[in-house]
Amino acid sequence: MAAPGECRVLVLHDRPEDFRAPLAARFPDLTIHYATSGEAVPAALERVRPDVVFSIKQPNFPPAGHRPAVDFPTVKWFQVGGSGYEHIQPWDSQRLTVTNCAGVLAPFQAETVIAAILLLNGNFPRYLDQQRRAEWRQHYFRPLAGQTLAVVGLGQIGGRVASLAKALGMRVLGLRRSATPHPAADALYPPESLHEVLAEADVASLHLRLDDTTRHTIDRAALAVMKPGALLINTARGAIIDEAAVISALEGGRLGGAYLDVFETEPLPADSPLWRLENVILTPHVADSVPDWTARFAHFFADNLERWRAGEPLENLVEG
Repeated sequence: MAAPGECRVLVLHDRPEDFRAPLAARFPDLTIHYATSGEAVPAALERVRPDVVFSIKQPNFPPAGHRPAVDFPTVKWFQVGGSGYEHIQPWDSQRLTVTNCAGVLAPFQAETVIAAILLLNGNFPRYLDQQRRAEWRQHYFRPLAGQTLAVVGLGQIGGRVASLAKALGMRVLGLRRSATPHPAADALYPPESLHEVLAEADVASLHLRLDDTTRHTIDRAALAVMKPGALLINTARGAIIDEAAVISALEGGRLGGAYLDVFETEPLPADSPLWRLENVILTPHVADSVPDWTARFAHFFADNLERWRAGEPLENLVEG
């Protein structure tokens, strides 16, 4: 680890004002450097020659702009702002330590997921459409109690979703690689049991990292085993689902509805049929966007930076 006087920090973020005050307050002896666009990163790396990089990808600072920092020879530790790190893979694990912010926003994303499940079960998209037409028509809703929720990826976010769903009376089936029990899961299954679990689910909520093994996890074959009228929730990554297959399942009634916050192409193209489906709730990749999300990431990074400077183990280590 670097000694305090030797620690050089570069932050990659298009809005440096989000971090200047909290980081300056925590580290008055450090000069924190900033690059606010992908185009500015190579020059900033050469000028600062950082040991540490804190990086948040945003629409105005897309993934490709962060990659040069991963490969820069002086960088020893790379902190990802957020949980997903597929945009910086692969990296040299002999030289570079990578951490992420998994769990920081998990409670809020879980709230959004549960809200969407309640809205879809309560026919609220249909009622909103009727409201715009001043149409008075009543529908039944499906209580959550007694329904089965498949949490596909029982990690930080999925675990929070499971706990909230269990409190509402749902039966929870979890899929994850680890066999470690989860208090809210009625049963745990390995990833290869996906179709078995989907066949039992009234709602499937996706919380997987995107890699070559999870791309199009929900494809035509997976959709074919789901109950007619089941609901699909995706707040993970757009390419976890085969979007065309999901659209067909929604149009044909195999799926009763969906909440989608992430898409294979973002922004979602205006000609996507998803915009016009009555049984779909769409949001623009904002499922965990609480007002102070950047401050929460900054505080997590600051805590880890204190550990780094003290030579202590970092939290949220990830493998390349």
